[in-house]
Amino acid sequence: MRDAHQRVADAMEDLPDERLLRPATDEWTGKDLLAHMAWWHDHSVLVIQGLRAGRQPYDRTDPANTTDAMNERTRRKHLEDPPELTRRAFNDSFTRLLAALEPVTDEELFAADRWPWLGAEALVETILWDSSRHYDAHREHLERLSH
Repeated sequence: MRDAHQRVADAMEDLPDERLLRPATDEWTGKDLLAHMAWWHDHSVLVIQGLRAGRQPYDRTDPANTTDAMNERTRRKHLEDPPELTRRAFNDSFTRLLAALEPVTDEELFAADRWPWLGAEALVETILWDSSRHYDAHREHLERLSH
């Protein structure tokens, strides 16, 4: 997870701001993608802290909390952020994720039946989808910016 994050951070750090402002998908710029991935790091922090505190992190049945709705809210919220702020947010949010993971036990992380809010999924799955697997899902989009 750390290696995957570092690869993305290094690649984005080397891109000039004007490239981060270019479209990476039909609707999102590279900067939008970085803000998006930063938000998902913080999503994992929210989930970890909520579950460990004995509460539901948020209401998953609320239509405002669908993946698409959260993604669109995040994109709109960060549209005007400058690239430097977005780069910093990506790295700072990953640091928060690592800090939230420090006290998590192996049982809390890997047991598929530990957290009813997650259904039959282990917490590690959420964390991986919010970090390294997420980077892989956007790799092609981010690579477009380097050309």
